[in-house]
Amino acid sequence: MSTTIGPALHTSLLILELGLRKRESALLEMARRAHLRGAVREPELLHSLLVLSERIGGAVVGKGVAVADARSLTVVEPHVVVARSRRGIDWDAPDGEAVRLVLLVLSPPEIPPATHQQSIARATVLVRSARTRQKLLEAGDADEVESLLRELSP
Repeated sequence: MSTTIGPALHTSLLILELGLRKRESALLEMARRAHLRGAVREPELLHSLLVLSERIGGAVVGKGVAVADARSLTVVEPHVVVARSRRGIDWDAPDGEAVRLVLLVLSPPEIPPATHQQSIARATVLVRSARTRQKLLEAGDADEVESLLRELSP
């Protein structure tokens, strides 16, 4: 069962304005959003896993973007949660830039590790372009963000 960012994306998993300033709080809010969508069983457990992963250098971070991930028993089906922050989130990025765009790639354990890694790579490639990042940050609503992500998705 393979996944790309397109089929794994749903407007209910888009957070247009994440008002939180801390990485841990942002990850919890994204885990809770995935839970509301039915993609995650235990959002607090997923959050703990994400925080632990972050402590050991889990997310791909830079240029105002973070791509976090989890392949876990808490995940019901593959999904991507996307969150934006106008104010920026303190993510301890190597470039010192606050994160304004977060993609959280989620996979259940039956998804092979290589497939999960491919999903992370696709998400990372997707937001590599400064123009794409700007379009995602300026999009007016969830439908526009979803449409843009599907259009750009490999």
